[in-house]
Amino acid sequence: MNENNRSEDDFFRDLLSKSKLDLPFSDFEENVMGQIEKEVLHQHDFSREFRLSRFFFIMGSLFGIILSVLLTQIHEPIFGINSMNLTLLFEVIFASVLFTQIDTLIKFRKWMSAKGEDQD
Repeated sequence: MNENNRSEDDFFRDLLSKSKLDLPFSDFEENVMGQIEKEVLHQHDFSREFRLSRFFFIMGSLFGIILSVLLTQIHEPIFGINSMNLTLLFEVIFASVLFTQIDTLIKFRKWMSAKGEDQD
């Protein structure tokens, strides 16, 4: 039994010694690890920038809503433009920008989920 185990150990040791891979270049491992580090840093920066963009999107949306409410309270012409027309113009522009940003966010989320599935 002990002799059988020893021969199996020798067999596996011999097999593993033959399976050793030679690296194609002397700095191959360093290059690969450097690329991995760059990718991790890029993902971290990307995540931080995405959080900042969401923060500013929310702050801009709140600012636009507050400004829209305040414009409805003004009853005097501003720069010779009727306040109702100015309010309507602002609301149309605000809604257009808001919906295009929401559409872009939805497309980005789909792209990120598809990219995440590709990596798995």
